[in-house]
Amino acid sequence: MTQRRFRLIAAGLLLLGACTNTADPTNGTAESRTHVELTFRLWDESAAEAYAESFEAFTAQNPHITVTIDVVDIDDYQDALDDEGELPDVFWVDYITLIDAVDRDELVAIEASDNWSQTFAKLFTVDNTLYAVPQLWNSTALYYNKDLYEGQEVSVNKLAWAPGEGDGDTLLDVARSLTVDADGKHPTDEKFDSDEIETYGFAVDYDLHSTFVPFLLQSGGALQDSEGTFSFDTEQGRQSAQYLVDLLEKHEVSPPATEAFNDPKHNEDLFTDGRLALYQSDSSRIADIAEHSSFSWGVAPLVAGPEGEFAVVDGIGAAGNANSEHQEETALLLDWLGTGTGQGYLGSRGVGFPATSSGQDTYVNYWAKQGIDVSAFIESTLNGVPITTHRHNIAPALEAMEPIVTSMLAGDIRVETALQEAQEAGNEALDR
Repeated sequence: MTQRRFRLIAAGLLLLGACTNTADPTNGTAESRTHVELTFRLWDESAAEAYAESFEAFTAQNPHITVTIDVVDIDDYQDALDDEGELPDVFWVDYITLIDAVDRDELVAIEASDNWSQTFAKLFTVDNTLYAVPQLWNSTALYYNKDLYEGQEVSVNKLAWAPGEGDGDTLLDVARSLTVDADGKHPTDEKFDSDEIETYGFAVDYDLHSTFVPFLLQSGGALQDSEGTFSFDTEQGRQSAQYLVDLLEKHEVSPPATEAFNDPKHNEDLFTDGRLALYQSDSSRIADIAEHSSFSWGVAPLVAGPEGEFAVVDGIGAAGNANSEHQEETALLLDWLGTGTGQGYLGSRGVGFPATSSGQDTYVNYWAKQGIDVSAFIESTLNGVPITTHRHNIAPALEAMEPIVTSMLAGDIRVETALQEAQEAGNEALDR
């Protein structure tokens, strides 16, 4: 594999006189340099606004370089990268599909920085080589409605589950207490009407990130083995999956999984409408929740399991085009995007958790001013696990498995059968 290695934080790069952001990056030669326009592509409008501010500051330090932002709808984004003959100079990458671009020799290799969270730098590392500058990270925690939760004996910070509703399980009783039908009855009441539920206690989401994989990991199971092959059809996998199915079908404390499958925002909407008390999801939802909720809410640690708290982590990186006509300027932009200053604009606008510690502080402070403590998301990364090993592009596999998992959660397929079929479908998709 041909690699073009750029030292992103280095004295002497491009005849620069210093390696810090405070020094003059042009070394007094801006007038003699040819103007270069770089293109930066991403899929998020709110992030684009933050990057626009960041790139203004970048151009102030590098007057010979301007950056044009190209926003492509997320549904078309990957196809545009795969089909396009000429890639933009710098662009967002999803770590799940990163391996394809690496195999096509499309990305510059990056030298890691101690300024970045190493947990998230690993998301973009293939065969010990880093291929993107970490930008934003995402993890899972528990959104909760403070008004609905008031009066519960168990602290929202101490919720846990156990296989078969065994010792240490506090989630089920709390979820039952929080689930109410139109007549104010709970699932433990024989006259409870599951067709007229006004408020749900807890949401079992169909997507793998929010509940399926965290519960699997917390039971001692694993989604994949060290080679990237799916390996969740185990006793631990069956125990965790059965618990989720029971929350839905037996105890009726969760919105139907098929509703969320048909509308990915269904459970979030129930939460913001005040009809869902506990919503385990990722940090990317927080802005929408803040905008549309009219009640007091907070973020607590995700529900723990027999083996503790485990969450799925993911993130977005900025990759450099190995075939760009502006290699030196691309390296400068990547350098900027790896600094706390460059990423701070993302945090200060509440777009997401920046990968740098200083940039992360701007995000924490942004939400603190809104009265929201987001530390639970940070805590969940301590036992964070990504859904990939970079040996495969697993996006087609996840797409193949989701309908089977959803049918299982809907009670249409037995857990044992569903896990076997989902694992087989996922591994077959990996081999294509």
